[in-house]
Amino acid sequence: MQRDLDMPTWSGNGNDPTPEPRWNRKWLIAAVAGVTVVGAGGVAVYASTGSGKSGGNKPATATAHVPVITTPTAAQATAATQGFLASWAGSNLSAAAQATDQPAAAQSSLQSYATGLHASKVAFTGVAAGAADPAVAHAVRTTFHTTATLGSAAFAYAGTADVVVIDGKPVVHWEPSVLYPGLQNGQTLDYGKIPATTAKIVDRHGAVLTAKAYPSLAGVISALQSRYAGKQTHAQGEGVEIADQSGKTVKVLHVVHPAVSGTIGTTIDAGLQGAAEKAVKDSHIGTMPSDVVAIDYTSGEIRAMAFRGGDAAFNGAAAPGSTMKMITSAALFDKAGMRPSDKSACVKQTVINGQTFHNFQNEQDPNADIAKDFAISCNTGFIDAATAKLHSGDLREEAKDVFGIGDWNIGVPTTDGNVPDENGSTNQVAAQSIGQGQVTMNTLAMASVAATIADTAFHQPILVPGLPQQAAARPISATTAAELRQMMVTTATASYGTAEPRMTGINGGAKTGTAETATSTNGWFAAYDTSNHLAVDALVIGGKEGVLSAGYVARDVLTAG
Repeated sequence: MQRDLDMPTWSGNGNDPTPEPRWNRKWLIAAVAGVTVVGAGGVAVYASTGSGKSGGNKPATATAHVPVITTPTAAQATAATQGFLASWAGSNLSAAAQATDQPAAAQSSLQSYATGLHASKVAFTGVAAGAADPAVAHAVRTTFHTTATLGSAAFAYAGTADVVVIDGKPVVHWEPSVLYPGLQNGQTLDYGKIPATTAKIVDRHGAVLTAKAYPSLAGVISALQSRYAGKQTHAQGEGVEIADQSGKTVKVLHVVHPAVSGTIGTTIDAGLQGAAEKAVKDSHIGTMPSDVVAIDYTSGEIRAMAFRGGDAAFNGAAAPGSTMKMITSAALFDKAGMRPSDKSACVKQTVINGQTFHNFQNEQDPNADIAKDFAISCNTGFIDAATAKLHSGDLREEAKDVFGIGDWNIGVPTTDGNVPDENGSTNQVAAQSIGQGQVTMNTLAMASVAATIADTAFHQPILVPGLPQQAAARPISATTAAELRQMMVTTATASYGTAEPRMTGINGGAKTGTAETATSTNGWFAAYDTSNHLAVDALVIGGKEGVLSAGYVARDVLTAG
């Protein structure tokens, strides 16, 4: 019969009425002795209280015992692990805990394992000793296979344990990972209800959208799944999970009955999204980073967004260049009472308070009016009109109140467009009237500006159907919208219109933009098509001219719609 290693053996001759245990000079658990000693590798060790005897009237003194920690042989490591596992499998958690170097912690964790999993049986096979564990001094790592029976299902996994020898006794070095590999302090294994790990993201027709098929939507898909996590599960499943101290799921380890995923609908059109993914790689722009957004201008619903080289479609912030003239024109009409036919000569350059502003390609037309300045993208004509007719803050108010530029909730994170107040600076009015200065936009914002003009109404862009759409503080006037549409049509159809080369065969209007940066230029192209109710904006970083860069991207999407 094998002797219980936890029981003392006696040294008397049988006649001694108070036999003394042989282990009375060895250590007691630190909690009993009142002394804490920590050994190498984090192994909990023990302390001695001495013999308890004293000479004469001297009181007994307690001295700390420093245990000797050594490396077990393979046979010792295997036997120690087998003994520990046998007690665990037999539900003798106290005995299993005593076979470790931290009995209290081990017993608590083993009890949590039993309570969390509700396993009717835990079995272990294939115990074997391996190599030394470099993370724990003198430890030999053993491996084994665990099978926990959960009703009619089984949760099986490979387990590991370190074994050390403390004062001649091989014991299991306790870590939560003995229960399950990688388990951390404060974590438990639980069997119960688990939600679907992901929800399906679908387009407006129910087609599944995946990051593999539509790479530009990877961030959108992830953001939607995170935002609506737990709200789109059709039916919960059952399985084993790691939970933290608050009960929150850290990781699902084993699914017994799969949860049925719900779906999250979007306004995306998979066909148009596919076209947008190709458009940002149009051969005319080489490898330059590019972005495009397409909106149904009758509703504000986003039909496609794609980018190459970083998401500037939803989260960019760049000077919009001459596409800003859509907003500037509206401000001149609404706040200054100007009309498209009002004269504003296009001169080669103009000087505002000592600062020289020029046209990108030295355009000149002394007889130009606002409509002509818009079509040929004349900077000086707009600057002279804006600095003469607009006040500081007018552009900001028009952008915010009429075109809704501001804080949008489209369903995923976005960067808002921004037209700051010029704070009384005429030079800032000049710069911002042509989309330079401190104005920043992304393709989503400028697509929305084109959409507002096309529909004579602002519809805040949304990516998730049914989201509340903030209204504009002041609806765009029918007259202003009609005049802007005519100016955009002229820009798209007249031989002198900067957008005409890309708009052939498209029923609508457009505005080009070339924004100068510190080192290069960016090309912009905003347009709408009345045949498919799409408003599109494209941006090509490094594009020299909007029509020769972003224009190709926008056209690809408009013609695909």
